Amino acid sequence: MTDWHLAGVAGPVSGAKPHAEPDIALTADGGVSEAWTTRRIRAGLARGSRASSGRMRYLVSILALAGCYYGTAQFGFTLQFTGPVAAIVWLPVGVGVAGLYLGGLELWPGVLVGDLVTNYSAHFPLGISLLQAAGNVLEVVVAVVLLRRLVARRGHEATLQGVAGTAVAIAAGAAVSATIGCIATSIGGMISGNDILPTWRTWWLGDFSGALVIVPAVIAWRTPSALKRRPAEVAEGALVLGIVVLSSVIAWAETMPLTYVVFPALILAAVRLRFLGAAVAAAIASAFAIWGTVHWLGPFDHVSLQRGVLQTQLFIAVATFSTLCLAAVMAERRRLADGLSASRLRLVQAAESEQRRLALNLHDGAQQRLAALMVRLNLDAGRVRADPAGGETMLRAARSELGEALDELRALAHGSHPPLLAERGLAAVIDDMAARSPVPIETDAMPDCHLPESAEASAYYVIAEAVTNALKHAHAAAIRVSVRPVGGSVVVDVSDDGAGGAIEAPGSGLEGLRDRLEAVGGGLSVVSQAGCGTRIAATIPILPSGSSG
Repeated sequence: MTDWHLAGVAGPVSGAKPHAEPDIALTADGGVSEAWTTRRIRAGLARGSRASSGRMRYLVSILALAGCYYGTAQFGFTLQFTGPVAAIVWLPVGVGVAGLYLGGLELWPGVLVGDLVTNYSAHFPLGISLLQAAGNVLEVVVAVVLLRRLVARRGHEATLQGVAGTAVAIAAGAAVSATIGCIATSIGGMISGNDILPTWRTWWLGDFSGALVIVPAVIAWRTPSALKRRPAEVAEGALVLGIVVLSSVIAWAETMPLTYVVFPALILAAVRLRFLGAAVAAAIASAFAIWGTVHWLGPFDHVSLQRGVLQTQLFIAVATFSTLCLAAVMAERRRLADGLSASRLRLVQAAESEQRRLALNLHDGAQQRLAALMVRLNLDAGRVRADPAGGETMLRAARSELGEALDELRALAHGSHPPLLAERGLAAVIDDMAARSPVPIETDAMPDCHLPESAEASAYYVIAEAVTNALKHAHAAAIRVSVRPVGGSVVVDVSDDGAGGAIEAPGSGLEGLRDRLEAVGGGLSVVSQAGCGTRIAATIPILPSGSSG
C-alpha cells in the first residue's frame, strides 16, 4: 500500500500574513535610520523564505503524486491483455483520488504529469495521450469533488452512507474518464465502432475497481486512531488476514468454482476488524483475483478473454463493496454501543451529581430552619415550665415554622431554591431568618432588589450554613450578616461572637461551601480563633441571567 503522507502536504502559500509596520526612525539629518532599514530587510527576507518554503512543499507534493501515479501505472501494465482490454483494474485512478482528497485539489498537476509520462512510456500518439490525460484528470477531480460533498461534509467515511457516497463519486468519475478515453481511442483508430461499448464497460469497471480498492483504505489509514491497537487486536487482525490469504489461495489455485470460499473470510474481516482492516482484506482478495486471472488460474480461465476480465472485475467490485458495507455497518454499531455506554455513564454521573446537590442544599439550606427550630424548642421547654399557659402559643409558632421547613424541603426535592428566595429575594429571606432565630441576627447593607439567581442562591446558602454553625456549634449570643455588591461581585460577611475554633475539615459544611463557590468562580475565607468568634466571608461573582453556575 502506498504511503500517502507526502501527498497530504499543504498546498502553495498564497501570501504571507501582514506584519505591523514599525514606525520609521529618522536620523538627525532627516535620513532613515540603519536599524529601521535592517528590520525591513529582515522582514522581507522572512516573508520570502516562507513563500519559497511553501512553493517547495507544493512542488514536492506534485512530484510525489506524479511518481506514485506513474509507479502504480507501470505496475498495472503488467496486467495487460490483448484486444480492447487494457487492464483488469487501473490503480492510478485510486492513487490520484486519494492524493487530491487528502492533499487538496490544487495537487491536480501531479495527476496530469503522472498520466502524461505514463502515456509517453506506453508510446501512445500525442493527441490521444493529451485527450486521455485530460479525461483522467477530470475523472479524479470529479470524484474528489463528489467525495467531499457526499462523504466529507456528512461526517465519518466509515459509515454505510459514506461507503455508498464513495462508490457513487468513484463511479461518476470513472464514467467521465471512460467516455473521454473511448472517444480518444476511437478517433485515433485504436478501436472500431463495434468495440466502443465493450471497451467503455471494461474501462469504467477497471477504473471503478481500482479506485474502490485503494481510496477507502487510504482514507481510513489517515484516521488518527486507525493504527492504535492493543497487542491482542493486532494478533487477531493478523490471524484474520491470514485466513483471507488462505481462502484466496484455495479459491484461485484451482479451476473449480471456489470463489465463494473467499466471502466467509471477508465477512469475518468485516465483523472482527475495523474499517481499515476490512479494506485491507478486500484489497488482498482482489490482488489474488487479479493474479489468478492474469496467470490463467481460478474459475475464470476457461471462458473467453473478454468474459474472464468482466467476471474478475465484477468479483473485485462486488467483493470490495460488500465487505466495506458490512464493515461500515459494524463501525456504526460499534459507535452506537460506545455512545450508549457513554450515555449510561453520564446518567449515572448526573444522578450522583444530583444526589450531591440535593444533599448539599439540604445541609446548607433546610437544615438551618430545623436547627433553629430545635434550639428554639429547647428554649421553649424551659419557658413552658415557667409559664404553662403560654405553651399553646409556643407550639403554634413551632408548627408554623415546621410547615415552612417542609415547604422548603419540597422545593429542594424538585430542584428549586427556597420559595421565599424566589418570590421576594435575598433580603426578605435574611429578615425571615432573623425573625425566626432564637439568637439576635443583625443585618447590614442588604440588597434592595433581586440579584441574579446564581449569585442570590449562593449567598443564601453561605448565610444559612454560617448561621446554622453559629447556632448549633458556636453557641453564639449575637450574629451579624452583611451583603454588599462590590463591582461585579457580591461580598457576603457573616460573623458571630461564639466559641470559635471552626475548621474546614474534609466533608464538612465549610468545605461544601468552598466547593459551591469555586464552582461559580467565587472564593471563601474563614477566620475562627478559639474564644474569639467566627467570621465567614464569601466573594460571589454576579453572572448574567441564564448563565450556568
